[in-house]
Amino acid sequence: MSEKMTSINPNILVWCREASGISIEEASLKFGAEKLQNWESGNDFPTYNQLQQLCDFYRKPVAVCFFPEPPVYKSLPSSFRTIPSVIESSILSRNIIKLLDDARVMQLNLYELNENVNVRFSFFSAITFNSDIQTMAQQLRKVFDVELSKQKSIKNSSDHFEFWREKFSEIGIYVFKDAFGDDNTSGFCLYDDTFPVIYINNSLAFTRQTFTLFHELCHIIRGTSGIDMLNDQFYHANLSNSDLAIERACNSFAGAFLVPDDDFQKTIRGKKPTEEFVSKLATTYGVSREVILRKFLDIQRITSDEYTERSSQYLEDYFRYSDAAKAQRKPGGNYYNTQASYKGRPYTELVFKGYYSNKISLTQAAKYMNMKIPSIRAFAEKRGWGSL
Repeated sequence: MSEKMTSINPNILVWCREASGISIEEASLKFGAEKLQNWESGNDFPTYNQLQQLCDFYRKPVAVCFFPEPPVYKSLPSSFRTIPSVIESSILSRNIIKLLDDARVMQLNLYELNENVNVRFSFFSAITFNSDIQTMAQQLRKVFDVELSKQKSIKNSSDHFEFWREKFSEIGIYVFKDAFGDDNTSGFCLYDDTFPVIYINNSLAFTRQTFTLFHELCHIIRGTSGIDMLNDQFYHANLSNSDLAIERACNSFAGAFLVPDDDFQKTIRGKKPTEEFVSKLATTYGVSREVILRKFLDIQRITSDEYTERSSQYLEDYFRYSDAAKAQRKPGGNYYNTQASYKGRPYTELVFKGYYSNKISLTQAAKYMNMKIPSIRAFAEKRGWGSL
């Protein structure tokens, strides 16, 4: 696309560079001093391809460049209660920082597409954090209106995740996915009193993705943002006792919801926590073996040392399996299926509903989907929604 993007605000290009911590000298080496200066002053404009290259370099989403003004949002240290600012730069990769920016853009998109109203979350947000984790889990199951028998009837771990993802949309919480490029980060949530969003690492096992959903939901109920790390040694090494308690509460809540204590106690009566039985229970509840093992530890059916040894082995098995799967994975993949999976049905249908009801233009729809116009046309056709 050779047409110049004359509609963009040059102040946003400056904001993207500065927010990324990149000096004008460094950016000039990449794009040329005169060209960059003209773009940032508004004397000239980049083409779409140049804009995409610029955003890739800055690790910013292209969509933000089409905002009328640079976005204003909270800094990470104040948003993430359990990520100390002194170590933030050492634990958050540039990929994760970019995804956090993507999430903020999605929140702004949701405000625009929904005309600033999220009735479903307004109802759900009446639920308050309860130190009695089991009681809170029971209350939430009533809100979702999902019997445990229904959860147990779902046999496939990917179906488990998608089932709960749909349920989250019913209470006004949008769940997005992406390849994090960091297998130690399971997901994160950005709290907002109207449009909270959750991002899940698509590279991880579906059982972990499902657990992360509920871990992040606990953060949202608490009214905080959070990041879920796969290896909790980081938390023990870096968090204060109060922040560590928050992460433990979120993990406990996820476990209590997905594997309710009363049902678990009945199911394991007279049984030993053998590897075969642990695996069977994990499949039954749609969780990982580590979650089941933790339940056995909590009721003192195994020792802390046994839990540490076996859960460490599970983690090693997981990474070994993950590495083998990546080695066998074919490069590329279907772009349109990937976009549908990453953005999710509720958000995608929201965008196209806006277009087909003449509330937004094709250009706006492309911006909301972070696609070029030819790509969004092809996307609609492949989804069976006709030509745009």
